[in-house]
Amino acid sequence: MTQTTDERNFDFEIIENDEQLEKLTSKLGDVHTVALDTEADSFHHYRPQVCLIQVSFNNQTFIVDPLASIKIKPFLKELSQKELIIHDAGYDLRMLSGDYGFKPKNGVFDTMLGAALAGLKNVGLSALLEHVLDMKVAKHNQKADWSKRPLPAHLLQYAAEDTTFLTQIREYLEAKLEELGRSDWHTESCRAAVEAAYNLKEAADPDNEWRIKGTGTLSFKEMAFLRQVWYWRENIAKQTNIAPFMICRNEEMVKLAQWAAKRKKTIDTESKFPIRHKTNKQKTLIKALQEAQALNPDQWPGPRKSDPSKRLSKATRNTVNELKAECEKIAQELDLPLNLIASRSALTRIVVNKTTTLEQIRKKEILLNWQTKLILPAIQKILTLE
Repeated sequence: MTQTTDERNFDFEIIENDEQLEKLTSKLGDVHTVALDTEADSFHHYRPQVCLIQVSFNNQTFIVDPLASIKIKPFLKELSQKELIIHDAGYDLRMLSGDYGFKPKNGVFDTMLGAALAGLKNVGLSALLEHVLDMKVAKHNQKADWSKRPLPAHLLQYAAEDTTFLTQIREYLEAKLEELGRSDWHTESCRAAVEAAYNLKEAADPDNEWRIKGTGTLSFKEMAFLRQVWYWRENIAKQTNIAPFMICRNEEMVKLAQWAAKRKKTIDTESKFPIRHKTNKQKTLIKALQEAQALNPDQWPGPRKSDPSKRLSKATRNTVNELKAECEKIAQELDLPLNLIASRSALTRIVVNKTTTLEQIRKKEILLNWQTKLILPAIQKILTLE
């Protein structure tokens, strides 16, 4: 019989002062493996912060409140020495690294990657809880504001259940991966996921960062207004630490740009705006729109610039398609999605660079070793036929 987490009671302890945290840190001393998760307020704020840190070990679950006045660094230093079980580790590690410089030193077992490599079709945590433990979990609090205090009991339980059962899920997946002979694949994939979490750098692209959904249907003049409004919203979001969509939604910005581009008269306080906006932001919004009005056509943005290096010849595209078809056969035999073995962009890089050996692909950092070994026969078959 499927059981819901509302029907299944489990205990957890909230850590919100130094004495409690010191005791928890001491308990960690003799532990090898810890299940970990975090909750952040990225949905509500421009600069997200870690609002809760959940850990489970020895059949106990603790929720640490980093927003309380606690000295958290000794705890995180001890935690970094443990093997960690995390579901979809990238986001949690980026958040912990950004806020505290946290980095695990004893490996990560990513249950989402484990589920994917075990051939499970749905790899979300709620799906795994139902598949492995026959437990129904309603994940409907992803958009909660975790920075608010005090947090209601139902949110704390929601947070606790994210780590309480991860050890059991890990045990199931370990056995499944061992049975399939894919344990090494998972270990390498987890190592790569951790490295990617710390090497991710998103450089600002002034030519494209403002190009939201719907931009492609706009005229160049309308794009000029959209660009100015986007930067208006971005500046307010930074100053107030409010999520941009809470200031002005994307579809509203597109509507505003289309309206402004048709205006003959200067936009001012007397103008009847097509969207609702807060009065205290009207002055800066009008200024942004007036700046767009003052631009000459040669200052309007043009279409998105394409990367010349990504323009492929017909012959190259055909070769990529042939290689993709061969790799799809391999993926089907393993009952895995092709993208888990090799993305189209990876296959394209292999064809363009004519990499036909494990060493060449490793040097270019195109695929992981286990992925390369799987599709190397297909690579050599297709590329030697050219």
